Amino acid sequence: MRKFLVLLLAFSLVALTMAGVVAKRVTSADELIGGPAADGKIGDYLMKNDIVSFIIGDKENYHGYMRSGGNVLDAALTGTHYDLLDEFHTYFGWPKQLIAEKIEIVNDGKDGKAAIIKVEGHHSHINGIKVTSWYILDPGVNYLKVVTTLVNNSGKDIDKMILGDAAYFGYARAFLWGMGYKFSKFDSLLVGGQGDGVAYGFSTTELDPQTKKMRKVHISYIFVDPEIKTVSLKNGQSVTYERLFFVARDLATIQKEILDMRGIKYTLLKGYAYDDKGNTLTNTRIEVLDENGTVYSIAYTDAAGMYQVPLLNGEYKVVVNVEGMETVSEVKVEANGEGLAFAPALVAKYADENKFVWGPYINKAGKDFVEISFRTIVPSSGKVVVKGVGEFTDGKVAKLHHVKITGLEPGTEYTYKVVLGSEKTKGIESEEYTFKTFSNKSKFRFVVYGDTRTYNTRHKLVADAIDKYNPDFVMHVGDLVMDGRIMDDWNGYFWAIKNLASDHPYFVDHGNHEYNSVYFYKAFDFKPDHAWYSFDYGDAHFIVLNADTLLMQKNFDLFMEETKWLEKDLQEHKDAKFKFVFFHEPFRTNCTEYGEEPESPTAKYWEPIFEKYGVDVVFNSHFHLYERFYKDGIVYVTTGGGGAPLYVHVKENPLPETKKIVTGLHHFVVVDVNGDEVNVKVVAVAKQTNKKKEDAYEVIQPEVVDQFSIKK
Repeated sequence: MRKFLVLLLAFSLVALTMAGVVAKRVTSADELIGGPAADGKIGDYLMKNDIVSFIIGDKENYHGYMRSGGNVLDAALTGTHYDLLDEFHTYFGWPKQLIAEKIEIVNDGKDGKAAIIKVEGHHSHINGIKVTSWYILDPGVNYLKVVTTLVNNSGKDIDKMILGDAAYFGYARAFLWGMGYKFSKFDSLLVGGQGDGVAYGFSTTELDPQTKKMRKVHISYIFVDPEIKTVSLKNGQSVTYERLFFVARDLATIQKEILDMRGIKYTLLKGYAYDDKGNTLTNTRIEVLDENGTVYSIAYTDAAGMYQVPLLNGEYKVVVNVEGMETVSEVKVEANGEGLAFAPALVAKYADENKFVWGPYINKAGKDFVEISFRTIVPSSGKVVVKGVGEFTDGKVAKLHHVKITGLEPGTEYTYKVVLGSEKTKGIESEEYTFKTFSNKSKFRFVVYGDTRTYNTRHKLVADAIDKYNPDFVMHVGDLVMDGRIMDDWNGYFWAIKNLASDHPYFVDHGNHEYNSVYFYKAFDFKPDHAWYSFDYGDAHFIVLNADTLLMQKNFDLFMEETKWLEKDLQEHKDAKFKFVFFHEPFRTNCTEYGEEPESPTAKYWEPIFEKYGVDVVFNSHFHLYERFYKDGIVYVTTGGGGAPLYVHVKENPLPETKKIVTGLHHFVVVDVNGDEVNVKVVAVAKQTNKKKEDAYEVIQPEVVDQFSIKK
């Protein structure tokens, strides 16, 4: 009997370990989480239990523009290998943060207790403030507890110290409980993000000293960074704060846990979702709206089609939120904050008629081909009918299509339309558009612009103005959208360029706000991670580079692959009459909107190559103004006036190579190539009146604010 008890105890300990937690250094790639937003590397730290998994970056793993190290880079439900999170890091008011100096595993979880990793370092902007963060993962929970202590040995008292986290939700659309997708100064029980099948959320167990209740998190300005509290910190004093980072399938699950932790009563609404034919809707996104129409919660149905949402007092409406589907029998419910409520059937169906969400847009072009792309709300087949040529298709039933049209004549205008099939709903035909193939002649026009992110109405104004100049093609030099991982941002972008890109070949460059998103590569039919390419028009050669392989991805090997390709490409086209290069972040700038900007690290590698092979003009954006430089025989143009908030602060004493600076105007660059001459003019079409409001601009008559020529 005693032997049996010993064996039983041993078995129980093994089971406890298996159901417990792990904290370890990542030594092989199969230990990483993976997924569209995964950034973890060998040498980082893995924390996981049976429910959730996290990757904590090593102190040398600087991600994106964050230089701190020791941050949560990846988070997923265990076993899914599906990380949608960008990162979060310890934060003391933007851009102040913890700079990690030492990371150690305090407890690896083998004892069945919580796994603990400690990060030690200092405040990025105040010398003498020691910062220590503990990441704590208990068995059987779906949240990571983060506890941070600051010790002020700076020799001075700090009047206002913000304590919180900088949260970047990646492919999960940011959400504020009480405000939905709207962000402004607000106190909330939860700030989080809902992605496709995984959700993230921040809350806290910190007690308010006055009410003795758990604090809410505070959101300052438009950022989603959860701030826990603001304190004064005298020299020699210390302060500690604690917060919880949740991972779940949906926000409704996280909301229920937070309400339970805080002892707040709620009505638990349960219901089922079906299509109009009576089929169960599984793994389907359900949205709950409050009486003001604000998104209150998001849930996903399970294998039986069931969803559940915790409701506070009030009236609510429940709908199916799936692109291409319409709710035909919505649920309305009134909650009293107690007990269970069972909802009537929630019914949805495919839209009665398909429609275009993107395009059509001319994605690629040459002398004898174009590629026409489009995305629809309902999956269908699609064909492009080119008058006098024939019909072309990619053979897919899908939402996104890239159809290559071949066998065309150089310099010829064609008329086309797109016809959608009717596999799931009524198909439609687009209106007729035209395109023109590249000519053999060395007389053509192209337009360059960039930084259209944030404000779609401003972008549309600029794009429609470009359309009137009837360019042979358009080049966008990056930051197409505010966040390339959010599908709604892409929908707004393609709405803005509809008139321009349906009739003119439209080329793009990768900017930092594209965030190396899979949506970017899919939208423009690029090989993943390889957004660099070149093409010819007449006697001119065009090269498009991706500076973010180094600056954002920090993938030096990939950057060197790109750099070798650049030199090889220029060598092969060394006899081109004109050479134009495009990439997002410029080598240098006079912009001081956020302080002095250092020279870009890409200059060390690319500038000598440009000079060696006689590049004529380099086009960039990134800084939301216009600048022109001339250095060692090369013209450098920064054009960041496509729709983003404009910058107005520049150096009092500009860089010596500066030729022109224009601020506060939305603009684009018109380039006319005519044989041995290139004529460039910069056209402004609107004046910004307020940086923080989308409609705060004044339309002006097109005005040439700079011009120059190059002759060969």
